[in-house]
Amino acid sequence: MTSQTSETLVPLKQLRQFGWLMGGVFAIVTFWPLVFRGEGIRIWACVIAGIFGVLGMVFPSGLKPVYRAWMIFGEKIGWLNSRILLGLVFYGLLTPISFIMVLLGKRPLQLRFDPQAESYRVPKEPRAADHVLKAF
Repeated sequence: MTSQTSETLVPLKQLRQFGWLMGGVFAIVTFWPLVFRGEGIRIWACVIAGIFGVLGMVFPSGLKPVYRAWMIFGEKIGWLNSRILLGLVFYGLLTPISFIMVLLGKRPLQLRFDPQAESYRVPKEPRAADHVLKAF
């Protein structure tokens, strides 16, 4: 018995779905100019859609190299996008909000040390017993 990693074992169902999905995407690219601009269809996209569709139905294991390449590309793009998007959110949204709160004197966490305090517990008013009876 040979040892194979989980990366080399791609189920035929997954390859078939990949072929249909890519065929569908290229079918949309094929008919987009016809539907939205009244121009002719894109023959090159029609050929690619047909190849993906037929391979997905008849010979899904033939899509394995394309599927692997697409997954590697997708992983790299996902890694890059997550860094870019998270960086934009942090430096473009959260950092300015933090500076504005500091300028306004807002401290939502109240993290300052108070040597005179016996406890940092904030007492709350007890709720009525029936507050959970009508949750919505």
